[in-house]
Amino acid sequence: MKVGDAPVFRKFWYVAMPVAKLKQGPQPFSLFGEDMVIWQAEDGTVSALRDECCHRAAKLSLGEIIGDSIRCPYHGWAFGADGHCTSIPQRPGLTPEIAARAFVKKYRVQVRYDYVWVAVEEPLMDIPHLPEFGAAGFRFIDCFHEEWDMSLFRLADNFFDLAHVAFVHRDTQGDIKNPVPPSEDVEETEFGIVSRSIVPVANRQVGQDYTGIKETTTVRDRTATWWAPCTRKLHIKFPNGVQHIIFTAGTPLADKKIIFTQFCIRNDTEEQVPAAAAIAHDRKVTLEDKFILESTRADVPIMPWETPEAGMPADKANNMARKKLREIVERYSDPVAAAVPSKAA
Repeated sequence: MKVGDAPVFRKFWYVAMPVAKLKQGPQPFSLFGEDMVIWQAEDGTVSALRDECCHRAAKLSLGEIIGDSIRCPYHGWAFGADGHCTSIPQRPGLTPEIAARAFVKKYRVQVRYDYVWVAVEEPLMDIPHLPEFGAAGFRFIDCFHEEWDMSLFRLADNFFDLAHVAFVHRDTQGDIKNPVPPSEDVEETEFGIVSRSIVPVANRQVGQDYTGIKETTTVRDRTATWWAPCTRKLHIKFPNGVQHIIFTAGTPLADKKIIFTQFCIRNDTEEQVPAAAAIAHDRKVTLEDKFILESTRADVPIMPWETPEAGMPADKANNMARKKLREIVERYSDPVAAAVPSKAA
């Protein structure tokens, strides 16, 4: 299954862009074929509307912000956060009746963790809550927001894949001489799963720089929380008391293209471990993953009629994630959309 095969995945929140980007003006964005403009009014309100003026179809993302409205660059029509027209320069004295007929589609939008999130349909669940964000004793480090040429579901698989660490991350945290991953405890939630494990890792120089631990090996007390379809909180606790919390979100742009967004939250200070050191470690790890994941195909066998891939016991958690995705398709999709595809098609 590809993410575009199941309309139910339109019913989730996805990261669109850093909210700071809106200081540059209205921004175009596309999700599940819906072209929208994301913009910030002068009072700070962030909105998302269809990126097409209802008058002559010009892109509103080429327009400008005037007070609490966005103005079309073609004829100057302006629209408020609710999508209704607030001004037609060629027709002074705009009445409520006219404004009610002149509008563009409005999308759901929230600002959370310094990022703009959007949903094209009523979401099945809220944006995941991170209690450490903004909490006393924790600091926020923004890391990556970039396009990757891979499937959204392959990234979800990778979130739980302890078996790949020895090979893919042999230059950072893996030990190829010890390929058997540790056991893990896995539990289901309504829209995801939680995996807990104690993971021995190699602690090379790049790891020592971001942990403050100088030994060449260490252990991670690891809790990975995944929310469908592709958001994860990886809470890592080290023996020296350092907590490194990685939050990763995938946003589908196409069947084999995503936006990869990641930031971290830590309980130490800049003086103890510079943010640059934390970013450098996670940059190296993510690029190791990216190299492999971009080589995989977009289609992931999730539904019962799809031919399964070969497996092993270490696949337990990501198999549970695939099962959860299947359950979401079966439970929340239109019956026709969730049906077995016709072989004659």
